[in-house]
Amino acid sequence: MDDEIKKRDHRKFGESFDLFHFEDIAPGAVFWHGNGMIIWRELEKYMREKLDSDGYEEVSTPVMVKKEVFEKSGHFQHYKENMFYFTIPGEKKQIYVLKPMNCPESTYIYNFKPRSYRDLPLRLSEITDRLHRNELSGVVGGLFRVRQMSQDDAHIYCRPEQMEEEINKLLELVKSVYKHFDLPLNFNLATRPDKAMGDPKLWKRAEAALENVLKKFGMPYQIKPKDGAFYGPKIDLNTKDSLDREWTIATIQLDFQLAENFNLSYTNEKGEKEKPVVIHRAILGTFERFIGIILEHFDGALPLWLSPVQALIIPVGGAHEIYAAEITKELKNKGIRAKAALQNETVGKKIREGEMRKIPYILVVGDKELTNKTVNARHYRRKPSFAKASEGKQEGEISLEQLTEKLLREIKNKII
Repeated sequence: MDDEIKKRDHRKFGESFDLFHFEDIAPGAVFWHGNGMIIWRELEKYMREKLDSDGYEEVSTPVMVKKEVFEKSGHFQHYKENMFYFTIPGEKKQIYVLKPMNCPESTYIYNFKPRSYRDLPLRLSEITDRLHRNELSGVVGGLFRVRQMSQDDAHIYCRPEQMEEEINKLLELVKSVYKHFDLPLNFNLATRPDKAMGDPKLWKRAEAALENVLKKFGMPYQIKPKDGAFYGPKIDLNTKDSLDREWTIATIQLDFQLAENFNLSYTNEKGEKEKPVVIHRAILGTFERFIGIILEHFDGALPLWLSPVQALIIPVGGAHEIYAAEITKELKNKGIRAKAALQNETVGKKIREGEMRKIPYILVVGDKELTNKTVNARHYRRKPSFAKASEGKQEGEISLEQLTEKLLREIKNKII
């Protein structure tokens, strides 16, 4: 298994597939290439589609703020060693922080205007690539542990009687997302740590609410004692990849402290002020880590919808290059990421290079295909259900129209 893990190292895929690389000038930060950004943007697009259907508002907050924000939230007291903070010339008494998470700043959007019970639940999404955490140099490695990160973050402000329904919706969301990555889910309830903020009674109430939702959801779960965040308990969702490694991926955190610390309120039906409950949630977690996980999980053979190049068109000879270029243009016009292999190399070498890059569809065109206006298709994909290898399937001659329909259907349905 160790040999298989080394073989699938996502950093090797990053270089050989021209996805990303790292430089000493920016420890713990990623230089994303064009191909890597395609994967990043497809994940971002997918999460935005999910958020739009669930009624989220997308927001954006500053990357640098005064430390008082994180003092209010408690992060500066509990998380200081993981934060980047500094002074600015001319403002030496004022300390600024590069935000390690979005939650404290989202409260300023909530508090921008008076809120009524009719406004709740208020779901604020912030997909950002500007979070910074001061990870120790000894644990920074590849995409799995970085200092500058992207996150599909969101905060839900709701009434106490709404929180169980909102958490249940989030569990359904997680299930619907992860089925497209062939990653099974395990549920864990993380409870109050020794160093925690707030009233223990509120903690017990929050833990009971999370456990009640898990029971109703009908999925087995485990208790992780004292493993919650300092401000609230959480549901951690773990998975095992095809190399039998366990990862914590999505998190759903319940927070009664943020409303107290930032004086958040809403007006109830009687005109009285009440405190909202805040639910923190990240579905993919950090994009960097998630991309590293799926690259190794799929052995580099990403599903069609995520693949930077979805179809490689290979002409048999010079007489077929114009036809190959026409096919490439037509596929691109349909929204399919296609590329023609027009370099002066043998067909066999072009096919091997396409297979090494694990491009999902390799389309060869020669005299027969030119005459019939078809392509000869080979489909490269990871074997389903945790196989340790990938496979190629010769699909043979097919019309371009049929192939296009097939590709678009696979992309739309996110077929694995």
